[in-house]
Amino acid sequence: MGHPKIVLTADRTLMSPYRGISLATFFGCAPAIDPDRPKSDFWYKILGQQVTPKILFDFICNPISHTNGIANFAPYGLRKVEAGLLRDGFKRNEVVVAHPDHLEKFIGPETQVVGTYEMDPLGMGPVTMTFTYGRKQMSYDEYYCRDLHRKIIAAKKKNHSNAKVIAGASGTWQYNYDPAKIEEYGLYAVLEGELGGIAPEIDGHAGRFFTYLMNGEFENMDPFRKRSDFKVNIKEFKRGDKTIHGRFVNFWDRPDLDDIPDIVEPSMHGMVEVMRGCGRGCKFCDVTLRSLRYYSPEKVKREIEVNLKKGGETSAWIHSDDIFVYGMDPRTTKQMEPNREALVELFTAIMSTGVKHTNPTHGTLAGAIADEKLIPQLSKIIKAGPGNFIGVQCGLETGSRRLIEKYADRKLAPYKPEEWHWLVKEAVKTLNENYWVPAFTLIMGLDNDETPEDSWETIRLITELEREQPDAMFTATPLTFVPIGLLEKSEFFNIGNEMDPAQLGVMYKTWQHNFKYGIQKFMVKTARNGSAMKGMFNLIARSLGGVPLGAMERYARKRGGEHERVIEKIKVKYW
Repeated sequence: MGHPKIVLTADRTLMSPYRGISLATFFGCAPAIDPDRPKSDFWYKILGQQVTPKILFDFICNPISHTNGIANFAPYGLRKVEAGLLRDGFKRNEVVVAHPDHLEKFIGPETQVVGTYEMDPLGMGPVTMTFTYGRKQMSYDEYYCRDLHRKIIAAKKKNHSNAKVIAGASGTWQYNYDPAKIEEYGLYAVLEGELGGIAPEIDGHAGRFFTYLMNGEFENMDPFRKRSDFKVNIKEFKRGDKTIHGRFVNFWDRPDLDDIPDIVEPSMHGMVEVMRGCGRGCKFCDVTLRSLRYYSPEKVKREIEVNLKKGGETSAWIHSDDIFVYGMDPRTTKQMEPNREALVELFTAIMSTGVKHTNPTHGTLAGAIADEKLIPQLSKIIKAGPGNFIGVQCGLETGSRRLIEKYADRKLAPYKPEEWHWLVKEAVKTLNENYWVPAFTLIMGLDNDETPEDSWETIRLITELEREQPDAMFTATPLTFVPIGLLEKSEFFNIGNEMDPAQLGVMYKTWQHNFKYGIQKFMVKTARNGSAMKGMFNLIARSLGGVPLGAMERYARKRGGEHERVIEKIKVKYW
């Protein structure tokens, strides 16, 4: 039996159901290894260099099932590429989505391309940079990406394969900052987006792209070549006395919706996308640079039915960058009012498939309350209730009115920056009343422009929410500023060395809230309504949830007076 021409795969952190716990999907961002932990340290004697115990991580990040080494589930983007190849003329036996633990079975002499799907390959995403103190530790995202590439190298060597290894998906911009990994992993090419961070949309013409690749059309950089769909850039990186070269392919084509194929095999977590782009224009986000397009309800239904029939899924994750923009034309809808009719039609179609639970991945607070009838109506359609909470990630970004106006004013539309605090409180109230739970993300060190007063404004906003709405359910996670989107020329916020006392205060306050309100109250409540596995996960979360608070207190003592006074001030005034 021959080997497939094209092997597609992803690392363990992207190929796990995470025991069915949606919040656990962020666990890959947790620190895995502390390379600088001294051997005299107490924890070295117990865990060695491990930070988050690997036995715990591997329990929560359980591997997906497979059939003879073929992954039964895969990241949605990988499924799109697979579907595009099959549609564009490649045979089923020529394309395999392989389980990361069974690569050796598929990579052989006949294999021409191994494509890896990478979201956070070097642990430089905002969540990971925060949890690893600016990459001072190695995250599990990076740990298992490295493990994946080592398996590919071993399989190629053992089976005498000359396959080209190409890394793709939205995290590949990271190789620009650590190009030594290109050489270490033996990458033939890195597939980049238009501005480095935007996920290239090769799924619309996947066959053409992979044919170019296999025919050697990406071999050399040619600045005089007039080709509209791709560009090859051979980048040179100086690292000390060593020069490293990397081949970066930019695929320019933005396919029409009709060119984007339906998935043919089940995606992870029952995920399907309903749109691309956003239209809000936040300067710190890549997505705003993508053209805004919407899938029809019929197309969404077809993909959900693939997950239902082939994957046995009973839930559907509805991916968008802002669900409340669905069906809206931002060019004519200047105030960004939601298109309630389009959203009602979409979610009615989703529920008609027979799924028991659905939730959108992302949504803006302004969009949630701009139409007072929207959330109650959607909640009724998707059967939200005490036993069926709807989670949605919302970018709170900052409590600072100054920063929100400077970097994300359209995120508030149809409201104004001076209404920001009212908007947040009103949105939490509306969402909670209808059994929606927002998971807030904040940006620490936004464009390295954050002042102590900006940080204290964030602390005050969270505290006011707690006091004015004592039963409010939300989480708040501070993330390190990463230079992407329109701010890609800016510098990383160095959380490990540059966190001032007020920024430490933001971290302390948010985690205090998450522990007290998120873990002790909300997660316990969900455990009562859920499975024994949920209960086990919540027990672990409650046991470990207070650890970061203690770590931050120790950090403050190490840094000295100002940092300690901030912690004490929060305990006294903002607890």
